[in-house]
Amino acid sequence: MEPLKIYLRIKRENRVFFFECSLLDPVEILKRKLLPYYKQEMQDMRIYLGERLLDDKANLQDQAVPNDSCLILKLRKGMSGDWDE
Repeated sequence: MEPLKIYLRIKRENRVFFFECSLLDPVEILKRKLLPYYKQEMQDMRIYLGERLLDDKANLQDQAVPNDSCLILKLRKGMSGDWDE
């Protein structure tokens, strides 16, 4: 049986990306899909569901990410170590 597919939106500033994912995909897969659009390394990206930071290694199902969620992407700002607001 094929894992359940879900649709996610990932938003940062005025950009929104739409992805089809499996519930068994780790969050790190989403970051890989975003790499062509940002000049950042994966460790300089964070993805949030509301205020909750998602774990890169855990899958979407284990983190209770529902279908049609709008996730938030935050990037590290240069060498300062600060993150987007």
